Amino acid sequence: MRIDAIDRRTGRLVGGKWRLERVLGQGATSTVYAATHVESNRRAALKVLRPELADDRDVVDLFRAEGRLVSAIDHPGVAKVLDDGVADDGCPFHVLELLIGQTLDELRQTRGGRIPLDEVMPIADAMMETLCAVHSAGIVHRDLKPQNVMLLDGGGVKILDFGLAKARGRTADAAQDVVGTPSFMPPEQALGVTKKMDAQSDVWALGATLFFLLSGQPVHVAKHPTAMLLASASARPRSLADAAPELPRSIIDVVDRAVAYRKADRWSDVAAMRSAWQEAHPAWLPTLPPPSFVPDPMFVDPGLLLDEAGRRRDASRTLASPETPMAITLFDPRELVLEIETSLPRSSLGPTMASRAPAGAPPPPRRWRGTLALAATAMLTAGLVAAAVVLSAEDEPSAARSADPPAPAMDLPVAAPTR
Repeated sequence: MRIDAIDRRTGRLVGGKWRLERVLGQGATSTVYAATHVESNRRAALKVLRPELADDRDVVDLFRAEGRLVSAIDHPGVAKVLDDGVADDGCPFHVLELLIGQTLDELRQTRGGRIPLDEVMPIADAMMETLCAVHSAGIVHRDLKPQNVMLLDGGGVKILDFGLAKARGRTADAAQDVVGTPSFMPPEQALGVTKKMDAQSDVWALGATLFFLLSGQPVHVAKHPTAMLLASASARPRSLADAAPELPRSIIDVVDRAVAYRKADRWSDVAAMRSAWQEAHPAWLPTLPPPSFVPDPMFVDPGLLLDEAGRRRDASRTLASPETPMAITLFDPRELVLEIETSLPRSSLGPTMASRAPAGAPPPPRRWRGTLALAATAMLTAGLVAAAVVLSAEDEPSAARSADPPAPAMDLPVAAPTR
C-alpha cells in the first residue's frame, strides 16, 4: 500500500468506535494499526484489508475466515480477536489484542544473525505448545516463519498471521496457488498441492524456522526466490550439521527429521517433536556464541557461508548430495587467504629454514650458507609470484560476483503475496 493511502486512514474512526493512531505494520493484503476504543480507551491492534482488494470476493472471504479461525483457538499463544466489522470504505477489519515485543527475526538480527541454543530452547517449546492447540482445533497455519512469531516484552510467545490458515477438511483458498515464503515452505506447499497440507506441513515449517534461527541460514541455499521455490519443491533438504556443525547431535537430529522431504519421514505431529526437543538439550550445556566472522558482502552473501569446522571436514563437499538437482559450491574469502599462506614458503611467514630440519641433524657447513640464502631468496620470489597468480585467478570470478551480487539469503522475498 502507498504511504499516502495509509496516512489518510490514520486518525480516522473505524467501525464507529476504534480510532486509528499509527501504523504498526503492513503486508500484501492488509495493514495493521494501533487503535484505541473511543469509549473504554482500550488499546488494540486493528487489521484492515487494503482498499484496492475490497472488491475481490476471494480475498475478502479469506480475510474474514482468518478472524473466525483465530477465534476458534483458545490458547494464550494466539492473539485474541476482540471485534470485527466493515470500515466506511467497505474494507473488512478485525481487532486483535495489542502485542508489545519483537518478532523472532528481529531478535535474530539483534543477536548477530543467529540465536544461541539456550535461548531458542524455551521459545521453540512455547511455539510447539501453541501449535499443538492450533492443530487440536483442526487448523493448519501454513505460513509459519520467524516474522510470524512474536516474543512479548512481558514474557510469552505468540504465533501471528493466520491469513493463510486452513480448517480441517477444506482449504481456505479455493485455488491451489503457491502462496507463502519459499524459505519456509514444505515441499507439498511449494508444489502447490494445498490439499496435501496438514499438521505435518507445519512441522516442516517449524523445523525450517529452527534451522534458520540456530544457523542463520535457510534450509535450502539459493540466489533468488524462484530457485528457492524450486529447491523446496524438489531438493532433499541438507542437514543442520552442514550449517551449524557445533550444535549437539541430538538437536540436529530433531530438526533434520522435521524438515524431511517425505512426510512419512517427518515427526508424526508437533507433540512428538516437542517431546524429542525437550530431551535433546540438557539445561546445563553452555550457550553457543554467535559467529564472529563477518564477510565482505562484495564477495559473498553471509547467509551462504558454511561454518569453518564444516569446511575443514571436507573442503570439496557441496551442500547437496549428488542425487539432488542443486549441488552448490560456495566461495569464502577466508579460503583465498589460506591458499596464499600455504603457497608462500615458511621462511616468509616467520620460522627459519633451520627450524624445519629434522631433530638431530647436523648444522649445514658455513660455506653453504651463501648458497642457502640464495635458494631461500629464490623460493620467496617464486612464492610471491604464485600468490600473485592466485590473486589474479580469484579476482575475475569475484568481480563477476560483485557486478551482480546474489540476493540476500537471510531476507528472502515471498514467492507470492501472503494474505
